[in-house]
Amino acid sequence: MKALWEKLKVKWNIQSDKRMAWIFIIFALTGSSIGFIRRPLTMALFQKTTYGELIWYELFLTVVIVYFIYQILLFSIGSLLGEHQFVKWFVLKMNKRIFPFIQKKL
Repeated sequence: MKALWEKLKVKWNIQSDKRMAWIFIIFALTGSSIGFIRRPLTMALFQKTTYGELIWYELFLTVVIVYFIYQILLFSIGSLLGEHQFVKWFVLKMNKRIFPFIQKKL
């Protein structure tokens, strides 16, 4: 586990363990928030509460909507908790991997 921790610190260019732990707390808060948002979202859109009840296209639409809400929440929570620069970089990197046609111009 220590090797993975150090590998991520190098990959993400983070020097301190405290900052690394803080970033993981931000990811945990964002993931938990999505857990609370997803159920009311599927109820509002499809009157169903679990992924097992959804038809394939409803599931696909829910995953796409949740993905974009996750990005907004990650950016918002991360910025509010003082990691704006890292979260901005992480969201851009995540989007470039999923949507390779998006290029950020420097």
